[in-house]
Amino acid sequence: MTRQTVRSAVLILAPLGLAVGCGDTGSEDGSTSTAFTAGTASTLTTDGDTDDDVGDEISEEEDTGPKLDMDEEGNEVCDPILPITVRDFRGFGEPGGHTDFEISARGVYHNGELYTGWNDVGCGLVEDNLGADYKPVFNAGPPIVAEGGPQVKNGVGRMQRVVSGPGCWPATTGVCNVGTCQPWTFDPPTYEIESTTSFNQWYTTTPDVNMEVELELVLAEETPGSEVYVYDSNAFFPVDGVGFGNTPGKAHNFHFTTEIHVLFEYEAGQSFTFRGDDDLWVFVNGQLALDVGGLHEDLEGTIDFDAQAAALGITPGEFYEMDIFHAERQTDESNFRIETNIRCFMPNPVG
Repeated sequence: MTRQTVRSAVLILAPLGLAVGCGDTGSEDGSTSTAFTAGTASTLTTDGDTDDDVGDEISEEEDTGPKLDMDEEGNEVCDPILPITVRDFRGFGEPGGHTDFEISARGVYHNGELYTGWNDVGCGLVEDNLGADYKPVFNAGPPIVAEGGPQVKNGVGRMQRVVSGPGCWPATTGVCNVGTCQPWTFDPPTYEIESTTSFNQWYTTTPDVNMEVELELVLAEETPGSEVYVYDSNAFFPVDGVGFGNTPGKAHNFHFTTEIHVLFEYEAGQSFTFRGDDDLWVFVNGQLALDVGGLHEDLEGTIDFDAQAAALGITPGEFYEMDIFHAERQTDESNFRIETNIRCFMPNPVG
């Protein structure tokens, strides 16, 4: 029997009221923990004590409890809905603004030319494994004394992104796709994240720094029967009119992060595509599966679960955690598109 334990937490999505699912057990501190079995299995127990009266006692007990994605009556309790935690920030330059928001690596001069391409700082900004708190870990290099931030070239994990596609700069239409990463060829005198401390505030509710809002992201089937589920917005502003309010001088509330924790059953042929801006990291089974980090315009990347199964340590038919982290850090635009053939997600809160 394969058993996993889902991390303990209480999911609060007021006023949405999403239920965690089945198999919850309470504890004295008010948290819940869920143990689940992927599929059903049989347990064979043998009592080795034998005599003429009792003999060998052999019993076979079948696990008939509900699966992770079913309630106690066997009804499916998962759907293409992602519970999201949005944290609103104020941009750099505003009173109480955050140093990592509204800052850009563009406009860098090198050999008399202005560096304005798509290869902004981005690859390797976070470690390949989630931290013990189920948050991304900032991959910091040594500081640049003159700039007050971690250096880019030769910093730990600091790479430039190679991208391709008809939508890449200077084109204004089409899709620009995430490609490989390679070392910088010069030292940009800018940075995108001030420090480990500043980064850790992105996905942690911090008084006087950010404000938390709980919402849902509903994926709709693209066409009936297609089994492709999509959320698509070229004006992704989930905290307009709430939190700290709209960004000064703008019609929308920019400068926010998005955090999602769900469970899904891995089945052969699945994929998960994100296109948008700015930073986006997707972890599967605690491993970094998609890196679209950094400040950039609309950029697309895809997780091919079959191709990446060995690296992610996943097996078809088993349930795994998917942890998604996004940040909107510039006031140019806000795009957010998810496309996947994973129909069934279950909330998997952390805390």
